[in-house]
Amino acid sequence: MGKDGRIVLRTYAKVNLCLDVLRKRVDGFHEIDSLFQNISLYDELNVHFAEGNGSLSVRCNVEIENNIIGKVWQYVKDRFADENIDVEVEIDKKIPMGAGLGGGSSNAAGFIYFLKYMEFVDEKEALQIAQSVGSDVPFFLYGGTAIVSGRGEKVRCVEPLRGYSLDLYYPNFSISTKEAYSRLKSEEFGKAPLKAEELYQAYVRKDYDSIRKGTYNIFERVIPNTLREKIERLKIFSPAALTGSGSAYFQIRDGGKYRFVEKGVELRGTERD
Repeated sequence: MGKDGRIVLRTYAKVNLCLDVLRKRVDGFHEIDSLFQNISLYDELNVHFAEGNGSLSVRCNVEIENNIIGKVWQYVKDRFADENIDVEVEIDKKIPMGAGLGGGSSNAAGFIYFLKYMEFVDEKEALQIAQSVGSDVPFFLYGGTAIVSGRGEKVRCVEPLRGYSLDLYYPNFSISTKEAYSRLKSEEFGKAPLKAEELYQAYVRKDYDSIRKGTYNIFERVIPNTLREKIERLKIFSPAALTGSGSAYFQIRDGGKYRFVEKGVELRGTERD
């Protein structure tokens, strides 16, 4: 393996086409039932590696405290030190933070993809690291369309949904995932009109009545009224919901700006010296 090179990765956002919480677990996490879908909005990671002393530096066009890539690095830093390789990561962030679009998790998955590409980790260890650093990260290792359960670590990939697009709205404020979960009440759990599997089958059949019925997000119960009202207005015309636990929301629409995509991470180019 050469000690100087660069790879460029696109790490795609996701939306939860439906998201229900079934219960709070004894470990403090929440059991979810959700249909995850990657969309064509992405961040770009430019990863440069070169001979050095085993250090990591991360730069981004927006300020990020405690970047999740640093958590991934903790699992492999000794290996890079042994190989005398430094890593620099430049993130061109287009996915809003705190929006429920999984931008940080997709960045982490992109960095894990880099580790796999460099053969510092195998498939099994990549998944173990992903599960350790964030609940949504395992999904982004696979990407596309998936039925997700557990606290997010159980990912069942299904045939990708094609031919759909959506418009995405960001209200210029973020919502903390931890705070959003803390606001949920147990009597609100398990209220989704369709299970994630049922909604997926509706998309496969292009059954728009069932898609409209099953497009659901439990967190709409705990968001500000003004935000909820905007989503409700969109629902008059076509399926719409909050994207995840954050503040962004979407509307399924023919000719929408963002299309469904089949990857969580995509390798765009490589250079080796």
